[in-house]
Amino acid sequence: MTDLITRIAWLYYKEGLKETQIASMLDLSRSKVGRLLQKARQDGIVHFQVLGTTSNCLEIEKKLIDLFDLQDAVVVPTVSENKIKESLAKAAAQYLERHLPSGSLFAVGWGITISEVPKFIRSQEIRDLRIVTLNGGLTPSFYLNPYDVGSRLAYILGGECYYVHAPAITTSEHLCRSLKADATVEQALEMAKHADYFMVGIGRAGAESTLVKMRYLNLGETEALRQQGAVGDILGQFFNVQGEKVNCDLHKRIVGFPIEDLSKMKNVIGLAGGIAKAEAILGALHGMYIKILITDEKTAESLINLEQRSAS
Repeated sequence: MTDLITRIAWLYYKEGLKETQIASMLDLSRSKVGRLLQKARQDGIVHFQVLGTTSNCLEIEKKLIDLFDLQDAVVVPTVSENKIKESLAKAAAQYLERHLPSGSLFAVGWGITISEVPKFIRSQEIRDLRIVTLNGGLTPSFYLNPYDVGSRLAYILGGECYYVHAPAITTSEHLCRSLKADATVEQALEMAKHADYFMVGIGRAGAESTLVKMRYLNLGETEALRQQGAVGDILGQFFNVQGEKVNCDLHKRIVGFPIEDLSKMKNVIGLAGGIAKAEAILGALHGMYIKILITDEKTAESLINLEQRSAS
């Protein structure tokens, strides 16, 4: 709650927004915004400046939005490396709680951080919520399987989940084409095009890639991707720092939502952090694959520095 109060105080006093504008931006009632502004004054968060651990993060959020023409950004204070994913997952859970209205369709991809999000969502019912996965299943047991994430979100939020009933990555291009032609797979991917919100992870192109760990790619193939300039992937599809999709045989075997289509969508949340992922996130931003970024403070500062350096 303190973070929300600080955010509202910053928008009101530092950005000069009206209570009605803040209420619309944060999906709150105007009366609640007024009460929280009063509480900010009572609790000493507001003097002549906005205080609080997130105040610097709020400044960085605005820089990210302006620099990359984002719809929104959420920056959390950087903690120890092993706690970043947890902090980002909590921030994503809070964002979804605020922004997913009744009757909405939510499309979810894979990612280690994304797999942590359901555990931080407070149990509440969002009427007529529908969730659709953006990929086929990775493996029946893999913990970041989009099927598992979608099912857990649907259970917690009282919604329904629709699946891409196929493996995420097939053994051949021919099998991939056949599965994509299947009516149930086609319907799920078509349904995803109409989602109100999307959430995807951003992976690195290298030995630490989830696809390498799962043996869909070997180190030789990964090195070939790096030589093409690949810096990261979304939904198993690799791109360079300019955001251009690179040539990769793996792409011909993926049963999932094309990132070319993702770039045309609104409300696409990219969830990723850690300075090691800065180039991957930068490529995702340049490709316009994400419109809302949730990341940590040091990574956000690195993104800003990289972008400003390339422009100079």
